[in-house]
Amino acid sequence: MNPGFREGGGWGDPSPSAVSSREALRWRVIRDLPLPGHVNMARDHALALSVGPGEGVFRTYGWNPPAVSFGRNEPALGKYSLPAAETEGVSFVRRPTGGRAVLHHLELTYALIFAAAQFGGPRRSYRLVNQGLLAGLKLLGGAVELAVREGSALPPNSGPCFQAPAEGEVTALGRKLIGSAQVRIGDRILQHGSLILDGDQSALGRIRVDGEEVPSPANVRSLLGEVPDLQALSRSLQDGLASTLGGEWREGCYRDAEKMAASELEAHYLDPGWTWRM
Repeated sequence: MNPGFREGGGWGDPSPSAVSSREALRWRVIRDLPLPGHVNMARDHALALSVGPGEGVFRTYGWNPPAVSFGRNEPALGKYSLPAAETEGVSFVRRPTGGRAVLHHLELTYALIFAAAQFGGPRRSYRLVNQGLLAGLKLLGGAVELAVREGSALPPNSGPCFQAPAEGEVTALGRKLIGSAQVRIGDRILQHGSLILDGDQSALGRIRVDGEEVPSPANVRSLLGEVPDLQALSRSLQDGLASTLGGEWREGCYRDAEKMAASELEAHYLDPGWTWRM
């Protein structure tokens, strides 16, 4: 199956019609148990191929076993020790989205899929989604804020994702809390990101060939004093997103065509030629 990645398009300010139509979306909510990295990426991708006009999907999930995911354009070949990763119990996968390496362990990942023009294009929708995530964490009592621009954006080869926040990402205690990335697949946007629940990203340093220490991100435990039940955390993020994205939100499941597409896409996300292509 052709993955159908596409960059660019729709990065201007939203048109009045795009903004005013946002209330009409019907959001399908899917909450998955922890899954292997290639399965998670295949499911996100399959949903992005399926969502139709007037529809959106909000999915939350974890990772089992723990995995390092690379951004679509991030150089990775020769930068990580496979024996060290095996010792740590960590696998590797490459995301369809951009950004930089993330260790998915003790974290909750979200994914949102919607029409590319729905909120005025990728840049506008990225801001709205992060505002919704911020609102959801504030419902739990978290002292969170959005990062402001400080210099130019970091390139894909600049190291792990959580070493520094990008403009508009959710931060706490002066450090990144949620790392997000986005891609356009056909005429739909897939945005997904990682919310660190506990611990740090130090295992990334232990499996990197250069052994470079990875700065600790913020985490939910340090923010709230505890890690909430994952279902409750997912629902809080949903409530925050609903307040900024609007529309009707209902629990849902995968359609038969999405299950078939995800099953076919798993081979793509297992392919070493994709994982280690840079």
